Amino acid sequence: MTPTRIAFIAGAALLVFWVLGAYNRLVRLRSAVLGAWPPLEAQLRRRHALACELTELLGRLDPMENLSDEIGRATLQTVAAAARQAQAAVDHAQVRVGSAGAIQSLGLAEQVLEGALRPLRVLIAARPAVAGEPELGEQVRALLLGLQDADAQLAFVRRVFNEAVQAFNGAAHELPTRLIASVFGFRAAAPLASASPDRGPDSQIASAFGEHA
Repeated sequence: MTPTRIAFIAGAALLVFWVLGAYNRLVRLRSAVLGAWPPLEAQLRRRHALACELTELLGRLDPMENLSDEIGRATLQTVAAAARQAQAAVDHAQVRVGSAGAIQSLGLAEQVLEGALRPLRVLIAARPAVAGEPELGEQVRALLLGLQDADAQLAFVRRVFNEAVQAFNGAAHELPTRLIASVFGFRAAAPLASASPDRGPDSQIASAFGEHA
């Protein structure tokens, strides 16, 4: 066997090992993205459930609590609709975690939900009679605190998910690994955008409810 042939075989073997290594790395990083999804999904669904429960509870308040007026009804309907939209977006993303479009749509739905929750928090804080409602006031307070905790937990698991997405996308866009990603159909994933929750009204709500504890 000539030295040229030996060098060719050695080079081919090294290329095969590199391709296998690059492929396995992409598979491992994509698996990390998929593995980071279930905790994120759980917190998203928890947040949606709390939002729906809150609107249902506030809808049962006595008319004297002033949440049955036009503004109150419109706010509750907006939150309920946004929560349903977000739930549908999670259902869609659940089977398409690697799809950038599905995750981006979910991020938009979460921003819509947060945009609907903000005026509801302000509305509750501005109407102290809600906190003093003897039967439902404490339940409203518990749900608001639950939403606050869900937001905090969601921020953590979203960061873990987004870091996994960043690592995968970084590897898939590297040269020459990009060639392997293209050949084997590895498509870029998308991070979940933050809804940028405003915690200001929560402190007002906690204070208002605390006065009636």
